[in-house]
Amino acid sequence: MKIADNFFIYFWNNPKENNCNSYVIDGKVPVLIDPGLEQRVDNLFDRMREDGFDPNRIEVVIGTHCHPDHFTGSRRFAGSNVKVALSREEEKFMIDEGSRWYSSQGKDAPEFPVTFYLKEGDLKIGKHEFEVFLTPGHSPGSLSVYWPRNRTLICGDVIFRGSIGRVDLPGGNGQQLKQSIEKLSKLKVDLILPGHGPAIQGSANVEGNFQLIRNYFRMM
Repeated sequence: MKIADNFFIYFWNNPKENNCNSYVIDGKVPVLIDPGLEQRVDNLFDRMREDGFDPNRIEVVIGTHCHPDHFTGSRRFAGSNVKVALSREEEKFMIDEGSRWYSSQGKDAPEFPVTFYLKEGDLKIGKHEFEVFLTPGHSPGSLSVYWPRNRTLICGDVIFRGSIGRVDLPGGNGQQLKQSIEKLSKLKVDLILPGHGPAIQGSANVEGNFQLIRNYFRMM
């Protein structure tokens, strides 16, 4: 779904489509955030073409984290000039404990090296300026991408509408997740785009969602 000249959102609507939400930011250097499952990438590409975006133009792929439903699709870009990025912490997790997680799901971890690492701080891709936040808890090296100009937060599986990412998977940590969410709650956000489920739109709804999550943590 095209929501602006340079922004495309692909929500996971059914099992025949991708298994996570994917986002494309167009421009001089087109970016795909979370390619999803490898076997569903063709469907994702079809949806891009329907919106008038040629997936062959993608130059950068960012994984919010390496769980199979978000990252096995990165294998489709192996052998190309596309740059693939994770946090260094997440690559280490993928190589060690994460590879066992992939095996438990009947999948092999991507077999090519990450092209570059993302760390917390400013990130400029083409003319777009972002801020990267390390947000562990759901996964040890999970990251969130904040787009200040549009007050938009792409947060992987850290926050959902009315819920939070699970912490019972390998590498999960509830205290870290709480700290990550509190960090993100301090940003000026009008649109939260999670890894699954619907967006959270409007500053009042965003703040209400953070407050709901704070109440949840208080009850734990």
